[in-house]
Amino acid sequence: MTLISTALIGVLITYASVHFARNIEQGSTEQRFSFAREEMIAAIENRMRSYESVLRSGNSVFLASDEVTRRDWREFHNGLQLDRHFPGIQALGYSEWVKPSELEAYEARVRAEGFPTFHLKPQGLRSEYTSIIYIEPMDLRNRQAFGYDMWSQETRREAMSRARDTGEITISGPVRLVQEIDSKVQAGILMYLPRYATEFPATLEDRRTQNLGFVYGAFRMDDLMEGILGSDLREIEIEVFDTTRADAANLLYQSDKIGSDEKTSQTLEGTDRLEMYGRSWEIVSRSKPSLFARDGDVGLTEFFLLGSAGASIFIFVLVAVMLNTRRRAAAIAEEITQDLDDRTKELSASLCRQIMIEDELRVMVTKDVLTGLANRTAYGEWLEDVRAHLEEAEGSPALAESDTSAADDESGQDSEAPQGPCYGLMILDLDRFKTVNDTLGHLKGDELLAAVGNRLHTELPSGLRIARLGGDEFAILVEEDEERSRALALAEDIIALFQSPFACTNRPIKTACSIGIAFIDADCTDPHRAMSHADIALYRAKAMGRAQVRIFDKELEADMVRRASIEDALDGALDRREFHLEYQPKLDANGGTVVGAEVLLRWIHPELGFVPPDMFIQTAEETGDIEAISEWILDETCRQLRSWMDDGVTDIPLAINLSSQQLQSSNLADNIARTLRKYDVPADRLDIEITESMLIADFEAAHSQIEKLRQMGIRIALDDFGTGYSSLSYLHRLEVDVLKIDRSFVNSLDKPQSRLIVQSIMTLAKTLNLRTVGEGVETLDHARFLRANGCNEMQGWLFSKSLRAGDFEEWLKSGVNMPIAAKIAVVQ
Repeated sequence: MTLISTALIGVLITYASVHFARNIEQGSTEQRFSFAREEMIAAIENRMRSYESVLRSGNSVFLASDEVTRRDWREFHNGLQLDRHFPGIQALGYSEWVKPSELEAYEARVRAEGFPTFHLKPQGLRSEYTSIIYIEPMDLRNRQAFGYDMWSQETRREAMSRARDTGEITISGPVRLVQEIDSKVQAGILMYLPRYATEFPATLEDRRTQNLGFVYGAFRMDDLMEGILGSDLREIEIEVFDTTRADAANLLYQSDKIGSDEKTSQTLEGTDRLEMYGRSWEIVSRSKPSLFARDGDVGLTEFFLLGSAGASIFIFVLVAVMLNTRRRAAAIAEEITQDLDDRTKELSASLCRQIMIEDELRVMVTKDVLTGLANRTAYGEWLEDVRAHLEEAEGSPALAESDTSAADDESGQDSEAPQGPCYGLMILDLDRFKTVNDTLGHLKGDELLAAVGNRLHTELPSGLRIARLGGDEFAILVEEDEERSRALALAEDIIALFQSPFACTNRPIKTACSIGIAFIDADCTDPHRAMSHADIALYRAKAMGRAQVRIFDKELEADMVRRASIEDALDGALDRREFHLEYQPKLDANGGTVVGAEVLLRWIHPELGFVPPDMFIQTAEETGDIEAISEWILDETCRQLRSWMDDGVTDIPLAINLSSQQLQSSNLADNIARTLRKYDVPADRLDIEITESMLIADFEAAHSQIEKLRQMGIRIALDDFGTGYSSLSYLHRLEVDVLKIDRSFVNSLDKPQSRLIVQSIMTLAKTLNLRTVGEGVETLDHARFLRANGCNEMQGWLFSKSLRAGDFEEWLKSGVNMPIAAKIAVVQ
């Protein structure tokens, strides 16, 4: 009985030991299953965060350039190497808003870019559209989505609306991608990042009105998940559902799961929820048989047989079984620990790779693809570093002591430069770069920009911070010396660097550059203000001619203030009726008959007084006010012509000056024709004056408009002739009726060179059968010289200054206001 009891106790102890070992193994299996799920969730979340980096870098492309082209987007995509670093992304693109009123013109523009069959799809009338305008890679599958209106589909529209209203990245629910052209259709999702006109609108209304489009990524879920997890999910199978409803309608991804007939009592299941970018994913996981491959059953029969072997070996067997169980438990624990270590190392390596990829993306976002220099984004970061350095220096004891010493200076003289650190900000712009693009092509222009960037990088001193801001504009940041002469010396070196042609394929290209310089110091710590100063200096440098350098100084600052006051005063000036027209007569050089008049715009501001045209015309062009002013001049001129014709005052033609914006407008001829019809004025009663400088921007567009005007019967005059860049070239290609000799030549007729120039102009005009008008005739000698050399018409203060309409009528009627000498000059 005792032996039996002992044997039974031994069997019970053995059974308990086996059960204990089995529980350990079961716990280990559940732990591996839990770890596999956690690792999978972390992999999905990390990969989706990396796609967020891709979209944000795509948005940075638009922030770094005022105009992103299809080629820019392709180069950005190729630089990312998505197949290598981000497997699973189907497409990276940009979708922009299209108004219904602009749809036809939009489709025509895209077709002109090389897509003759392009149209926005799906077709049909809707209140608003978006269009996928850029998509890469542009392969057969992604071409299906080119031009697709994502706003037309409810699931996509919901995600886009959420992104636009919040300013955050969002992902959509399950959709069928337009790219699905295979027989096996995969579920798809889209990730959106909104792009705004400003940095980040503060209100919901502003975010909706300033939304320009969306940078987006398209994903086929099977490809996405295999790119994240690999084709082998090791020990688990998963199903991924969108939202909380785990049904077929919301199924995003399904691996080759175990069928219901393959389930065993050992199968482990679990559900995890993943919240990302405004959506909730439910992930159902199930274990594979391989998860239990290392487990084994301990048979109780063997122990009963061992117990029956006898009391003599019972204790030995009992001890042996216990020791064996402990060894197995220790081995299992060691295996679990090793497995956890391996998984931890893999996760650590994955995170390291992710960090490396993000670092590479950061370099791409701050590097100009064409030149290899830093881009506008990197330059902005440099400027912020400079701002921080200046602000830190401003609070330093040394600078405070310097300021106190300056205040106690008995001389009372202002120091020549602010105390403390100083940086020179240089903006460099190629002279007439547009000519290179127009004559040699944009590819050659890009090659020239790359050569310029390389020369600046290799020839200038090391340590300079050089960037390409966009187009043909470069910027350099220089740490100044005490005399603040380093930037100027460097600018002169750069001008010298441009003396040698740039080596480009097939031919060298000779170009020059203009440079504007401003300083960032204690007086100006705002980088944006310094950039504005440098831009103003650059603008003035270019106005001085080729290869010029200009430093922003008090004179330019005063001019900037004047321009700002002019800009403020222009706002509403037309509505307040501050403008009026004056008329300066043109006289036949042989007989003195009044043959026409030039219409001149005058502005009298209630506070500024009389504002000369050369002080506000250019500002009006930059602000866009010139369009309304020009339309008013045309309307008022035609109205006055009709009034004088009806009253029998005169029917002489009136000449108006076009603005450059008018000349480039495709509606110019239609607007003029409509105004002539409105007042029933014959077309030959209206003359149009243009300048050579207006033709430089787009000669072909200007030439087309001028031809339409001449066909209407309007006479065209080339004003300020001889002061432009390509007079003979324009005369050869452009048919005009009149050459107006610039007043600068007429006023300097006492100089032999000016007399030769005027004679040459009139000889050229006779050869081309063109009439000539001498401007700025102020003396009897001017009039006699012009008449003797064949000038057809003259205008100037010798005959009359410009007059208001009423005074001009009196002048025509009486003629007494013309000096006797002037009459003699044109009548003799």
